Amino acid sequence: MSTADALRGHDWLPDRLDPIPDLYATEAVPLADKLLHLHFFVGSCDWWVAELDGDRRIAFGYVNLGDDQNAEWGYMDLTELRGIVVHDCFVVERDLDWTPAKVGDVR
Repeated sequence: MSTADALRGHDWLPDRLDPIPDLYATEAVPLADKLLHLHFFVGSCDWWVAELDGDRRIAFGYVNLGDDQNAEWGYMDLTELRGIVVHDCFVVERDLDWTPAKVGDVR
């Protein structure tokens, strides 16, 4: 078990990933209408997942690293995100209370 997993205290990903659309599946959906299926956070940093390649653990979503002006859409490697440890005691966590929401309702 990695340090991050030991600190986290819960499963990194939910049991079921099939409700999350595959990469590129929502390209025709306007950004404000895209559903954000997962939310990860540490400190003032947030990652929201809209699409996922479950086999490679590559996601497409919205990322805000504490600066609204530089927040952006892009791809994220969930394996890398899972391993982030800050000051040996803080890890990126999955929001266990998150329910899918439209981008327009989150931003």
